[in-house]
Amino acid sequence: MFRSISSISFSGQLEDKIEAAARAGFDGIEVFREDIIGFDGPPEEIARFAEGEGIGIVSLQSLRDFEGFDGPARDAAFRRAARFLDLAKRIGAPMLIICANTDPQSNADRGQIAADLSDLAAMAAERGLRLGYEALASSAHVNTVADALDVVNRVDADNLGLVIGAVHLFAMETDPAVLAEIPPEKIFLVHLADAPTGRIDRALLAQSFRLFPGQGMMPVAALYTRLRAMGIEAPMSLEIFNDQIRSLPPSQIARDGMRAFHLVEEAHRQQSHTHSDLVAPAFIEFTGQGDEADDLAELLRAMGFARTHVAGKVELWRQGEAVIALNRMEEGLAHSIYLLQGLSVSGIGLQVDDLDQMDQRLGLFHGEDATLDGPSPYGLRVVRGPGGSVFYLAGGPIESAPGFARFEPTGEQPAGHVLRIDHCAQALQPNLFLSGLMFYRAVFNMRSEEARDVLDPHGTVHSRTLANDDGQVRLSLNSSFGAGTTTQRFLEKSGFAPWHHIAFACDDILACARALPPEDVLQVPPNYYEDLACRYDLDPALIAEMRDLNIFYDRDAGGEYFQLYTRTINGVFFEIVERRGYRGMGAVNAPVRMMAQLRVLEEQDALFLM
Repeated sequence: MFRSISSISFSGQLEDKIEAAARAGFDGIEVFREDIIGFDGPPEEIARFAEGEGIGIVSLQSLRDFEGFDGPARDAAFRRAARFLDLAKRIGAPMLIICANTDPQSNADRGQIAADLSDLAAMAAERGLRLGYEALASSAHVNTVADALDVVNRVDADNLGLVIGAVHLFAMETDPAVLAEIPPEKIFLVHLADAPTGRIDRALLAQSFRLFPGQGMMPVAALYTRLRAMGIEAPMSLEIFNDQIRSLPPSQIARDGMRAFHLVEEAHRQQSHTHSDLVAPAFIEFTGQGDEADDLAELLRAMGFARTHVAGKVELWRQGEAVIALNRMEEGLAHSIYLLQGLSVSGIGLQVDDLDQMDQRLGLFHGEDATLDGPSPYGLRVVRGPGGSVFYLAGGPIESAPGFARFEPTGEQPAGHVLRIDHCAQALQPNLFLSGLMFYRAVFNMRSEEARDVLDPHGTVHSRTLANDDGQVRLSLNSSFGAGTTTQRFLEKSGFAPWHHIAFACDDILACARALPPEDVLQVPPNYYEDLACRYDLDPALIAEMRDLNIFYDRDAGGEYFQLYTRTINGVFFEIVERRGYRGMGAVNAPVRMMAQLRVLEEQDALFLM
């Protein structure tokens, strides 16, 4: 399969875009006319520059608002089109992309549209060029694949074919079965892109909200599989219009694009040799020193954890299957993170079912090993995640790690109701959000739910939940543009892509709450329980007990959900949850939790300023 990407998907100069695409492994690049303006050299040098980087020019994009005009307007359109054809020839592009006319004043007559494209095809043939005709969801008269196919069939020129735009197809709610009516040789190019939803304005969706396949909710993989099954040999090209993506460096954009390609190819092949599934969290590593580390240890003990093993300055705190590693070392990777962020989560240990297959997957999806500045206390492979976050990959629980033999038991025994790690939540800078999502989708093969916006008292937090197939590994990604939100305050304090809370599953939330000192628990606004009584017909005695213990509640089709939050230490906090068939993450309670945390932050700020 010939894999291409459009230069419009990137930030930077055209040279940067070509270099990034070539180094990520793309076979070709489509060149937008606007990118030629800043190229350091005449247009003829573009093909030579690309060839030197080992990548081909696929097309020149895009001739717009061409067909369906009369009189002087038609003459002007053809003069402009001739200059586009000449430019395509000069940059070494074998094809010019033509977008169906979006001008409502143009003629809707299919006969005239076909006649104009027929004349243009003849002009292109004289230059040895092909034309790719693309129906846009925002086109005035030809806005579906069926419409564009009708025009192409009317022209019946060997050098005129179709460009299939995935986002336009989804925006028009076109049944992909229509593609079966198209002779494969008539499809000259496929533009692949995803979208967060189809429930917004068509033009806005296509112009501003395109995502890499896997970052949105559209059935791009199924479309890709259908096209491959048809025997399509035309280039597949990623065409992404999204300012959030374009704010990233070209190298990151190209890497995410290639991850997206491998993701849809993997879904198409449905082969197992590149798969290695996540099984469960192995442990959460905290880095800390001095009083903050002691404070964390006290909070863990209050929740029922025991310090069961010690190796030098690394402690293992355990309860049920939940393991927290408190790394007090003054060298190595964790300490480097401490110097940047203070007490924080320095790594997430993940169990995978086959480390050798995971190694293959990391190579395929551009996984990056973290650089170790000193010895690893666990002897596990370390992988760099979004924003510099760190993952330790284990073939089983932490006891199976090569470095576990160094740990000596303390004899302490846990005494609580925590069963396991339920989920972790990561805060990402807004420009890293989509790239982080692609990392988890591609590298760890996690499934993604539809995006959700959570209302913080000072803005909106954009959130996305990811999980492995059986839900034993759950992550929540969060970002916010609002400077005053709890998420953004945490990011500004910590930097990078920190984990801001860890949730534990328990078998008795009421018992957990009773055991916790009140000063260690986040205080819930009393009126929350007034509202809870309005939303659900709960036993008043249960509501009263939840009020006394600061427990949140939610319910879905699967069952009930109880949750409580601890106080924060350097912005990090814990959550304890009890699931009674509930599958979600208690998102409905997040705004109240943020409100309560914000009150604490503002009280602390006021004391600091006194």
